[in-house]
Amino acid sequence: MASNRPQLRFALAALVALFVLVAAGCGGDDESSSESATEEWASSVCSAVTTWKDDLEQAAQPLTDLSSLSEESIRQAADDAKSATETLADSLRGLGRPGTSSGEQVESAVDDLATKLESSATEIETTVEEVSSVAEIPAAVGTITTTLSALGSTADSAVQTLEDADVSGELKTAFDQADSCEALKSSTG
Repeated sequence: MASNRPQLRFALAALVALFVLVAAGCGGDDESSSESATEEWASSVCSAVTTWKDDLEQAAQPLTDLSSLSEESIRQAADDAKSATETLADSLRGLGRPGTSSGEQVESAVDDLATKLESSATEIETTVEEVSSVAEIPAAVGTITTTLSALGSTADSAVQTLEDADVSGELKTAFDQADSCEALKSSTG
């Protein structure tokens, strides 16, 4: 199992980094004290991703002590991660369309990502529920790592879709200027 832990941590870190790319843009100045509707949309994305990231880190915390690792601790971590991921998916869906020229395309990409998030969370939960002994934990971690890697590819595709749709740079500017996005960018730097 120890050999799979770095892969799992890497997959989680890669997934969070991909969300940061979606939410944070490439930097910028925060000179405006009042947010436009598009900045509010971007800020909501960043807040949702920040909350999800914090919840995932908290869910994974009990798994850092290998001596106390058990079927129950893995199930609880998976349940917590699933709940956090479902909350993120619901939050992303609830945002609706940003007020940009590419709003419909962006909304569709975000909805697709939310669907994939829920599907992956369910797959992880199913994998963990099938663990009936400590000996099966390494195989479960391998399946979870594969699922997270696939989700990372989906998030990467969503980033590309958002970048392609944002021809005028409206979203990038909004993400650059939203305060909650600055906090998210700082947490990965």
